[in-house]
Amino acid sequence: MAKMHKLIKNEYIKTWKKVSTKVLFILIALSVLALMGLGKIVQGEMEDNFDYIFDSSMDYNYEINQAEKMKYDGYEVDIEMYNFIMDNEFLPGSWQVSATRDAFSYEVGDKKKIEYNYSQEDRMKLLQCIKNGDWKKYCEFMLQNSKKQGLPEAYTWEYQYRISKNIPLPANTREMFEYPNDVIESVAAAKINLVDSSTSETEDSAYTKEWKDAITLGMYRLENDIELNVAENTSLLESMTVNFWVVFCQSASLITVIGVLIIIIAGSTVANEFSNGTIKFLLINPVKRWKILVSKYVMCVSMGFLMIICLYVLSLLFSIIFFGTEHLNCTYLEVVNGVVESKNGFVHVFKNYMFRSVQVLVMSTLAFAISSLAKNSAMSIGISLFAMLSGNSIVSIFKKELNQDWVRYLVFANTDFNAVINGTSGFANHSLSFAIGVVAIHMFVFFLIAWDGFTKREI
Repeated sequence: MAKMHKLIKNEYIKTWKKVSTKVLFILIALSVLALMGLGKIVQGEMEDNFDYIFDSSMDYNYEINQAEKMKYDGYEVDIEMYNFIMDNEFLPGSWQVSATRDAFSYEVGDKKKIEYNYSQEDRMKLLQCIKNGDWKKYCEFMLQNSKKQGLPEAYTWEYQYRISKNIPLPANTREMFEYPNDVIESVAAAKINLVDSSTSETEDSAYTKEWKDAITLGMYRLENDIELNVAENTSLLESMTVNFWVVFCQSASLITVIGVLIIIIAGSTVANEFSNGTIKFLLINPVKRWKILVSKYVMCVSMGFLMIICLYVLSLLFSIIFFGTEHLNCTYLEVVNGVVESKNGFVHVFKNYMFRSVQVLVMSTLAFAISSLAKNSAMSIGISLFAMLSGNSIVSIFKKELNQDWVRYLVFANTDFNAVINGTSGFANHSLSFAIGVVAIHMFVFFLIAWDGFTKREI
């Protein structure tokens, strides 16, 4: 055991002495800085767009000109509606805009007669609420009108909830996407979808579960006044705002960079010994070949995880520096079996790092195996990089285009543990235990190849 420990230590010393190793860690830091810079750019563009779109009055002159040209049935009403919105300078996304559309809604009856959906008295009440900006009276009006029409409670829940909690309707698009309006809207939409689906002949149980979970999660956030859910802030492309958690969660995608770097290390650690002739100095020691092989493999794997931990720490520090600590205490919320579970955000991100590291571990093992057989490192690095970058695409082509289910037994179809757990891997009945089994078998085969190639290879 002492000899093995010494061999591993020697491998680390040799690796750390190389300038290329230090360069690899510098590349990790630069990758994190590049992500932070990208996050700042996206944040700035979003804020500029929000300032322009969300806080500027609406202009319907184009729509008015088109209506005057086409002169379709009811165009005069539409022009009156557009002018009403512009004259009162309502902002995009404000409740006044949608309320105005309700007040001017109509149908074309017999003999092309325009029939408003509301009575003249109700229209006057509605327009008065809109002009005065009285959101509470508007909600009361909508409640009364919904009761007259006999609409289900789901259609009136939002108005009732806002009145009882004294939460105003959004005055612009910015407020519409902010807490608590965004959560209230999501709960209201899910309730309506549930009611509509229950009366539909094509009810989809998957969507039903999704809507029920949205209601459960939304009500939990409203009742506990949880402004931000880490689960909804994990992607630069999908999030409406850029904050600490968006960039920190996004940093897990940089593990692909580490995959490339560790493949370079694993693909050269054995091949270079033979090509440079330094393997002779190792074998003159009274140490069995398999111990040398294992020490090199342990060094490669542990170096990979060291890089991942380095990435995690740097991403955490730079995310705090660039985006502050305002949302640092937020948690990751998800619904499991109808119950909301709260998880530590940092633990969730680290778990995501570990899941993503599976591909790094598998590809580095493949590179190590090829390195034990190849005469130079270029072949092992090239083949392993090709496998890592194109493996998922190959699986997708065989599965989706050629409908070949046997590709589920390939390692590339099983390295994304997140997709397997979430049921988005593309394969039916794809369980985590199956994925772990396939990965373990492939890694065992790769290591056997390395073992056989190294122990029987001539110097």
